[in-house]
Amino acid sequence: MTEHYERRIGRLCRKLAHAYLSHLLKDSGRPVAYVNTEDGRRVSITLDVDSTAICIWKGLVIPAERQYLGKMGKSFAIHMLTICFADEEISAEGLDVMKNVLADGVVSFYAREKN
Repeated sequence: MTEHYERRIGRLCRKLAHAYLSHLLKDSGRPVAYVNTEDGRRVSITLDVDSTAICIWKGLVIPAERQYLGKMGKSFAIHMLTICFADEEISAEGLDVMKNVLADGVVSFYAREKN
């Protein structure tokens, strides 16, 4: 179960990363996301599939598994990743998920830099 789950989660994270980057490329022609921070800064982040998939894993999968322990956490993580797609394209929910994952990542980065 665990090995199958990890492969499935890995595929879904990469699929979401690829769909998000495809969306950015169609929208602006560049793999760049803009994130507004809570303190009013606007940060631009150049993305690639691998690093974006890791951000999704750290920002969505791990918190889901921690919030709901055991099988429920794993099911919730799969559910959250699955709703991010409309066919092979990223859904509106997927765009919201990516906005939140990247915003949380920026906050985490600045917190580490501050310390």
